[in-house]
Amino acid sequence: MRNTILGLLLAVGLGGAAQAADYVVVRSTDPAVKPGLELDAGERLALGAGKTVTIMSASGSVSTLRGAAGGVAAPRAGAQADPARLAALKSLVAPAPTGSTFGARRSGVCPDPATLTTVDQILAVQSGGCAAQARAALEAYVAAQDKP
Repeated sequence: MRNTILGLLLAVGLGGAAQAADYVVVRSTDPAVKPGLELDAGERLALGAGKTVTIMSASGSVSTLRGAAGGVAAPRAGAQADPARLAALKSLVAPAPTGSTFGARRSGVCPDPATLTTVDQILAVQSGGCAAQARAALEAYVAAQDKP
């Protein structure tokens, strides 16, 4: 009986972990919608008229949602979500923790953010310990992708 209950709890836990968000908020003009917020495809977001939210998928596609009286819905996902990539993107755009971290860079010299032009390059630099350069490169990437 005990093994059955533990198995059921484990199955439920793994089932919930498999559910991954499709987008992460990378910019927002609405103070109630913070960068780093995860959204599922089709999820409604209370975003007032005149406000905008820029979202990004794990694949690197960028979309800007414009507020309306009834809010807005995140677009349908184009590809299956990648929880690890989305978590890495989220850590770049979510407010940085307060305090100092020492020894974040593991080795070498951090590259110039201007040389990082793909999401893969940005995430590789981030995982190499150059979070500040990765953040700057991601901001430039989003700005370039977000142009009409």
